[in-house]
Formats: sequence, C-alpha cells, structure tokens
Amino acid sequence: MGVKVQSCARGVLARRAFSDKYRRLQRQERLFIALQSRVRGNFVRKALNKRHDVVNQRTDAFIKIQAQARGHLIRSRLQTIKSNLRSHLPSIIALQGLARGHLLRQDFLHKQQILREQEPQTLVLQAHVRGYLFRVADKAFRRRLARGEPGAALLQARARGMLARLEFYGKKGWLEQEEVMIVELQARCRGFLIRKTHDEKARHYRENMDKVIKIQSLVRARQQGEAYKSLSNPSPILFFKPNN
Repeated sequence: MGVKVQSCARGVLARRAFSDKYRRLQRQERLFIALQSRVRGNFVRKALNKRHDVVNQRTDAFIKIQAQARGHLIRSRLQTIKSNLRSHLPSIIALQGLARGHLLRQDFLHKQQILREQEPQTLVLQAHVRGYLFRVADKAFRRRLARGEPGAALLQARARGMLARLEFYGKKGWLEQEEVMIVELQARCRGFLIRKTHDEKARHYRENMDKVIKIQSLVRARQQGEAYKSLSNPSPILFFKPNN
C-alpha cells in the first residue's frame, strides 16, 4: 500500500515538473525558434561560403570549359552549314542571280517611272540649258564682231561648214546603209568593163586574123631557121692530147 502511494506521489511530481518545463518551453518557444533559425542560417552561410570559395577557385576552369564547349558547338554548326551550302551551291547561285536580276529590274523600272514622271521638267530644263548655252555663244560671237573680226566671212564659213558636215553625215549614213548594194554594183561595173575590153580585143583579133597568122608564121619560120643553123653549124669540138 505504501509503495503505490509513493508511486502515485512520484507520478504527480513528475507530471508537475513536466508541466512546469512544458510551460517554460512554451513561454520561451519564440526564443528557441529564433535561436534555431540563427544556428541554421549560420550553418547555411558557412556551406554557401564554402561553395562560393570552391566556385571562385574553379571559375577560370569552368569558363575555359564553357568556351571550348561553345566553340565546339559553333564549329560543328558551321561545318554542317558549310556542307549544306556546298551541296546546294548551284541552286544558291541560281537563286542569287534571280534575286539580283529581280532587284535590278525593279530598280530600273522605278528609275524609268521617275524619269517618265519628271519628263516634262527634264525637257524644260534641257531647253533652258540649251538656250543659256546658245545665248553665251551668241554673246561671245557678238563680242568678236565688235572687236573688228570679219563677222560675215566667219558666219558664212560656219554656215558652209555646218552644211558640209550635214551633207557628209547624210551621205555617210546612206553609204553605210547601202554598203552591200554599192559593193555589188562596183563588182558588176568592173566585170562589165573587163568583158568589154576582152570583147574589143577578140573583135580586133578576128578582124586582123590574116595578119596575125602571117606574123605567127614569120615568127615560127625565124625560129625554125635559127634552129636549123644551129644544127648545120655545130660548135667545134676540142680534142686534147694526153700528156705522156
């Protein structure tokens, strides 16, 4: 009976002590939580600092590895691109030619359209420039006339020269256009003249055929007589006596 009482008393005391400790812990819970967070933060900061030190020590190696890896990837991509370009080079060149031709045609059409739109202004500007140049030349000509130069003779010479140049250029253009016909006409004229001279010579020979025959017979008789004389009077043959 006494043992049970003691055990009950000890249990009560233990429960009271536990409840007191539990109350104290509940009162100091925020303090413990703050202490735990600080301790954990300290551990985490130490681990991070260690990792940062390791990373800082190996940063150059990591950078080199990354650069080599990136260079390898870029080189492999460039090789694949070059191989693709080499395999499709004719089609690429043809496509470039078509694109350039299209761009040139577009540029030409755009410039042509601009010129067509500005054609009246261009003609007016050309007319003004020509008028200005003509006025300048006329003033210079008038100054030379005022200084006593023979104006009439100079004007006549210029007019004659201009007319002669115009006539020459006209004839030259006509000759260039009709060159084939002129060459054929010259050839026919030369052939006609040669045939005419040949016909005149043949007619002369036919009219004087007897005389021609007589002359030919006389020439042949002379040649035969000379040949006979050379046969009848041979050249002396020299006999040499051998030396003893």
